Order: sequence, then structure tokens, then C-alpha cells
Amino acid sequence: MKTKKVLSILLLMVVALTTVNLAAQEAYPLPVDQAVRIGKLDNGLTYYIRHNDYPEHRMNFYIAQRVGSMQEENHQRGLAHFLEHMAFNGSEHFKGNGIVDYTRSLGVEFGSDLNAETGFVSTIYHVNNVPSNRETALDSCLLILKDWSHGLLLEDEDIDNERGVIHQEWRMRNTGTLRMLDNLMTKGFPGSKFAERMPIGLMEIVDNFPYQSLRDYYHTWYRPDNQALVIVGDIDVDLVEGKIRELFKDIPAAPDNAPQVERYPVPDNEEGIYITFKDKELQQNSVSILFKHEPVEREIKGTMTYPVITYLKNMMCTMLNTRFSEMSQQADCPFSSVNCADGPYLVANTKDAFGMDIVPKDGMAEAALQVVLTELKRVKQYGFTASEYDRARQNYMSRLESFYNQRDKLSNSYYGTVCCDNFLEGEPIVDAETNYQMMNMIVPQFTADVINQSIQQMLNNFIVDSERNMVVVNNEVDKDGAVHPTVDGLKSAVAAARVATVEPYVDNVIEEPLLATLPKPGKIVKETENGTFGYKELELSNGVHVILKKTDFNPDEIRMTATQRGGKSLYGEQDFYNLFWLDLKINTITGLGNFGYNDLIKALTGKRAWVEFSMSDYADYVSGSSNVKDLETMFQLTYLKFTAMSKDENSYNRQREQTDQIFLKHRDSDPENVFNDTTDYILANRSWRGRPFASEDLKLVDYDRILEIARERTANAANYTFVFVGAFDEATIRPLIEQYIASLPANKGKKSNWVNYYDMPTGENVQHFTRKMEVPQGQEMIYWLSDKIPYTLENQLKAYILGQLLEQIYLQKIREDAAAAYTAGAAGWMQLEGNKPITMVMAGCPVKPEFKDEALKIFNDEMRKACTTIDPVALKGVCENILKNHGSMLKENRYWLNVIDNYQTYGIDNYSGYDEIIKAQTPETIAEFARQLYNAGNRIEVVMTPEE
Repeated sequence: MKTKKVLSILLLMVVALTTVNLAAQEAYPLPVDQAVRIGKLDNGLTYYIRHNDYPEHRMNFYIAQRVGSMQEENHQRGLAHFLEHMAFNGSEHFKGNGIVDYTRSLGVEFGSDLNAETGFVSTIYHVNNVPSNRETALDSCLLILKDWSHGLLLEDEDIDNERGVIHQEWRMRNTGTLRMLDNLMTKGFPGSKFAERMPIGLMEIVDNFPYQSLRDYYHTWYRPDNQALVIVGDIDVDLVEGKIRELFKDIPAAPDNAPQVERYPVPDNEEGIYITFKDKELQQNSVSILFKHEPVEREIKGTMTYPVITYLKNMMCTMLNTRFSEMSQQADCPFSSVNCADGPYLVANTKDAFGMDIVPKDGMAEAALQVVLTELKRVKQYGFTASEYDRARQNYMSRLESFYNQRDKLSNSYYGTVCCDNFLEGEPIVDAETNYQMMNMIVPQFTADVINQSIQQMLNNFIVDSERNMVVVNNEVDKDGAVHPTVDGLKSAVAAARVATVEPYVDNVIEEPLLATLPKPGKIVKETENGTFGYKELELSNGVHVILKKTDFNPDEIRMTATQRGGKSLYGEQDFYNLFWLDLKINTITGLGNFGYNDLIKALTGKRAWVEFSMSDYADYVSGSSNVKDLETMFQLTYLKFTAMSKDENSYNRQREQTDQIFLKHRDSDPENVFNDTTDYILANRSWRGRPFASEDLKLVDYDRILEIARERTANAANYTFVFVGAFDEATIRPLIEQYIASLPANKGKKSNWVNYYDMPTGENVQHFTRKMEVPQGQEMIYWLSDKIPYTLENQLKAYILGQLLEQIYLQKIREDAAAAYTAGAAGWMQLEGNKPITMVMAGCPVKPEFKDEALKIFNDEMRKACTTIDPVALKGVCENILKNHGSMLKENRYWLNVIDNYQTYGIDNYSGYDEIIKAQTPETIAEFARQLYNAGNRIEVVMTPEE
């Protein structure tokens, strides 16, 4: 059916759809994106091919397998995930680490661009960001897909080497969160295979399975009828299709008696399921309630009924989340936050659920559950107000328009995901233009009354007087002396909500403009041009400097940042608590003018504009972005940030409570947090500025002082340089600059600068400590530091290159060779502490406690070796990746915003000569840089091991 015909039919069917009984309507097919070539080979292999030019000169390759841990037998638990690992350890055309080594030569980074993910019902492999201008890259990446499909070697030695890696992955991930998930899976899926198929598997099987067992799983399930290739990017679609048909045609089809992929059911539960769990290493308490229901059938997903159903669910969850957000600001509210969503039931693809995830205040899980369910009853009884729906609808349409305006900037990764989802679960492939036209026809048909009828029908399907298909989950931090909810208590909360008396909801809205009176405009008094960065610099009558760089990278994006020197460096230890809180939450605990924070959210309904204030150690920022249509709104918000930040006690109290419950109160329950806080404190040379913020510190925060500091740092706009980058029209933006920026309060003669306070830790700083853990797990981190290397673009890049090279070495020697860790990392960078340059290279990993010393030795030995020996092949691959990424960044507004801002604030040019510097690097230049850093003699070593 042609797209135009489909859209014309849509007008006729929308009215019918709004009668609520969606399932009874004739199902008209959704149009499929005509740019996607979909085909199938005789052996059953499906392929999706799409040309796309964003990012430029890049290709993405995927193979989606319609199999995962659910295909395992009891004696195979963990083999689906194990097989994913083995896909990078030897194949027919890429022996040993050949896939990793080859793709690195293309500038493709293992772990980000090259990776895979195993789930319960699917496994997806990908090679992304492949340069399309390498003639052999297309053929070679298709060959990788073919090997993943049918050519893995699965040799005995490689399997044995990988056992330890996966065991360490299990150890690393066996935190309170994983144990919570294990409990949830076991109890949340009674009578279903999902209960026993966590993809990580059982370690007794991982450690001991016979080699042939893995090969049997591979050859049984990895076959063409269960696989789809997805190739997206700067490609010739016809050429790629021809190569696929030729290269993959000889892979044999599945035999007639091959086992078929099953969709395992999730049984209904006639009585409510109540699940409780506690663990010493959880970081927050939570309570969730889910109402299971049947998913949308695959056949319906391909029809016009599906976007209507999706829109209705979107509106319901959006309006509920907004209500709960407002409720959480009240002092007597028993929860800190609630998030509503409708989608797959936990991990199942055969059952959906409408659910609400609640973060209760300590000791108030039952009360929070009751309040949330009572509010759901209010919606079921009275629906939503017209004003609530109007805001939700406007925001939806604004997002839809933004997506449409940026349709030519949808990434290869976006299209890759869409195509994989279509193959795996039948999700539609609709192009952005058709989707925009379609939803612009559908949405206006839904009045608040029709929306309420539809939502109330959905709630009737989910929520009945009985507890059929209801699941309640409560997870708690197991602290000494804590009183935990009981199943009886949770049942009582549900029962109380069912009989609660509710009144209609009252929606309070301030009906006035952001700025009731516009400020008196100033003038642009001077203009110059910068040829290096391609921008215009304006001087305003109040002394403010504004930089304009017009781009065409994104047709509907404008980014802004305004920066002045100073930041937290100007304040002393007495303001430690206030500075921490200001940096974390200033934009959500203040209003603007007559608008409290929540009122402001409502006032910005349908707008795509935001502005925020922030402070770093040495600078203050007012940053924002907008689409083209809402540019003036961004300017108005900017003016208000400088002139009218106002107190909002309700928002402050909500954020304080939320931060305490979610981030602080149980932070020390997780050993990894303790390790990171210890490391950060040593990096700060044990200064008060690096001290971790604790729950008990909240009582020392002074809200009035926070506002005072924020107002101090925005009192003089003349100290700020504003940078605008994006798709603005100069004739439009110049009057706005004069109206809202040139009118800001300013004192040209009063300059702000930072205070250089940082003292880098020198010499050897070694800290080893033990920590009680539920599962023994080591952590170690080493830093090499120097404050003597000049801060230049070349030295920044050398530090980054050195870090990338070390990471490759550590992954090979610690993960692959020694099997001492699931992963090992390194990174190098330079930073300015005021005017003081600090160079750092960091290396670290979570490690088996028994391999602690071996890993430390590898870290230190390889850094020492890098001072004399750099692998030229590895260096070439790292430099290729940097050049490739830089080429993409040059087409990003955020890149230019950062480059210009750094140039204005610090006088550092991070753009000129970038590619030439990378191309000029040799093993000798990187080794010499490593010697400078290593010979400085400053090293931090932090090691955490389990308490005996």
C-alpha cells in the first residue's frame, strides 16, 4: 500500500479508533520506511540495508540472533553468554584476537564500537563507526558477520581461557543489585522458564561444561532462520545486497527437524505475588507494583492501531509521572519519587505490565504504596484534567516536531536499533516524515474526554478488584536496627487503597508570561571576526561579549554557554556543604521570578528550551539550548537566571529528601562507592574539597547561603562571555541579544578571576584497605601525575594516546592472559587547575583478590615499558580512531561550543593543527611523553580487598 494512500485512509479510521475499542477496528498496515531494503535468502537469513549519511562516511554492521539464554537447557545455563564472549576469540577468517585487531586497524574501538549483548531472548553483535572510505572495510566487516553467523572456531584452549574471564564478570557484577534481580526473577516468574535463565548463568556450569556442549548450542541455534543482518550507513544498497547474497548463500539452511525458537509464556497469577528482599549492599529502598497484561501482538504492531495504543500509554504515564512529581514536593509525602511505565514485564517478551517504581522514604514503603495506588484509583475514577492532558499533548507534539526537524540527522545507531527491533519483536519501521504526518492526524482527534475514556478502559483491564496478575516488589537496604516491611503490611496497604475515598484532582497553573515586562534593550557597539574558528564577536553596551558561530550541522539546534572565571575556588571550607549542594541541585531547588520550579515546568509546556546555572572549581556557567522556534524562550530564561533566581522551599525540601534517599543515606553500602570516594579524596591531596558528602551533612546545608552564592556569581554579566553555536538566523538573534543580554546588570570595571588552590599529591601515595563484602571482590587504581608538562594541544593528545595504548595492553595481559579481571582500563588526560597544568594517566580494574599483586605488577611494569617501547601497529590503530572521531566531532555544535569556550576562558586553542599533530606521532614521541610523566615520580596507588 502506498504511503499517500495509507495516510488518506488514516483520516477515515482515526475517528473509529477514538471509540476506544481498538482491537475491534480494521487493522490498516503501517507503511514501512521505503529507504530500508528488506530481504531474505533461500536459507532463511533476513537482511536489512539502509543508506544513511549521519555521521558522514561511516557504516554500522549488526547481526541479530533471535536466541538467548531462554534456549539453554538446564545443563547449559550460561552458555548463550559464554558463546557471545567466544565470538571475539577466534573464527574461520579471523584467528585468535583477529576480529579485535582488524577492527582496531579501522579505528573501531573494542567495547564501544565493537561489542555484543546477550539477553534472555536475543543476542546482538555489532561493529559500528567503520570508515566507509576504506575500500576493504565493507567486505571484511561482512566477513566478520558471516563468521559470527556460522564460522566460530570454539577451540578448547580458548574456551578454558574464557572461563576465568566470565567468572570474574560474575564476581564483579554480583552486587546487591544482581542478587536483588536474582530474587526477583525467581519469585516473579513462578511456573515460567524465565525464572531460571539469568544470562550470566551458573558458575559451576561455566567452570566445568564440556567443550562439545558449547559447540552443540552454537550449531543448534546460530543458524540463518534465526538471524538477521543489518547494515546501515554510507553504502550503496544494491552493492551491499549483492555481496550479502553471494557471501551468505552457502550457509546451510536449518534441517527440517531443527528445534524452533519458542516464545515462553508467563503464566497469569490469580492471587497477588508479594516479593520482599533485603541486602547489605543495596543503595536504596524501593517498592514497585506491576499489573501484568497481554502484550500487543506482533501482527498488530505492523498496523495503524499500534501508534494509537502507544500514544495512549505515553499520555497516561506522562500525566501520572507529572502528578507524582508534584506530590513528592509536599513535606508529608511518603515517597521521594515515582516512575510509571508500560512495557515488557521485567525481561519477558510474552507478557507486558503497567508498573510504578517507587522510592519510599525510610520506613514508609507501605504508606508510599498506599498513596500511589490511591492516586491511581483517583485517575481511574475521575480521569485527568483538560489542562494536564493539554500540557502532555503539547510536550509530545514538540518532541515529535523536533524529531521530524532532525530527520536528516538520525544516526546509524538509531536505524540499526530500529531494524533489529523489527526482526526480533516486530516493532514498526516507519520513516520520520510519515510518522510526523500520521501523528499530526491522530493526536488532534483525542480530546481530554476521549483520552480519559481510553485510559480508564486500560486501567480497568489492568486493575480490578481482585489481585489477579498483580505483583508487588519491596527491596530494602539491610541496615542494623532497620524495621522492614512485611508481606502482610504490603497487603494491607493495597487493601486500604482499594477502599480509599478520593476527590477529583485540582491542577494549579500560573497563567502569565515568563517576563511580564521586557527589559530595556541595550546595543551592539562593536563587531569583529575570528577567521581561525569562524565566528563573529560582538561587544555589547553593558560590556558583555557575545560570540556567534552559525552552523548547518543540525537544522533545529542552537547551543549556548556563558562563562566567567571564579567558580568554587573563591569560597572557603565554611561553604563546603553549600557548594556541593549548589553544584548538584541549584537548578531544581530554585524558581525564576514568579514561577516556582514546578510552575516553570508547566509554563514551558511545549517548549524545547532550557537554561541552567552551574559552577566548576574555577568557572561559573550559564548554559542552555533550544530549537529554532523557541530561541526567544531560551533568551528569556537566560535573563531570568541572571536577574531572578528565586526561593522555592517545596522544591528544595523535595530534592533534599530525594537525594538523601536515593544517593546518600545508603551510599556506603556499596563497597565500590567507598573505593571511589577514597580515591577521589587522595587525588584532592586529602583537601576538604575532595571530601565525600555524607547524609548527615545535609543538616549543615544553608539554603539561603546557596542562593546568595548563586546570585553573587550572576551579579555582573560583564564578566561573562556568551557563545552561541547552531542554526540561528542572524537577523533574528541580534535583536534578542540586545533585548535580553545587553540589558543584563553589568559592571565593566569589576573583574572576576579564579584562585589557584590545588596542590597536587606528590611522591608515592599508597593506600591499601579492606572492606567487608558479601562477595569477595578486589579493586585497584593507579595514577601517575605531573604538574611540569606544559598544557598544549599536542600534550593533551599525547596523554590521551598513551592512555589508549595502555588500555589495550592491560586488557590483553590482565583480562585475556591472566584472567585476573573481567575488564581492565586506562585513560590519559590533561586538565587545568586554574592556570596549573596537571597531567594524569590512570589504570585500574576490579580484580580477583588472589590476583591483586599480579595485576598491580602488570600495571606498573607496562607503564614502565611504555617509557621505552610503543607498539607502532597499536599506535597506528589508536591514531586512526582519534582522527575518525575528530572528523565526526567537527560536525557537532557541542564540539565547537567547547572549543570556543575553552579558547575564551583559558586561551587554549584545541582545534588548530589537531589532525596534523595526531599524524605526526611516532612510537618515540609517545615513549618520550611517558618518560616525562613517569620520571616525575608522583604515583597514587589505591587497593581495596575483602575483609577476612
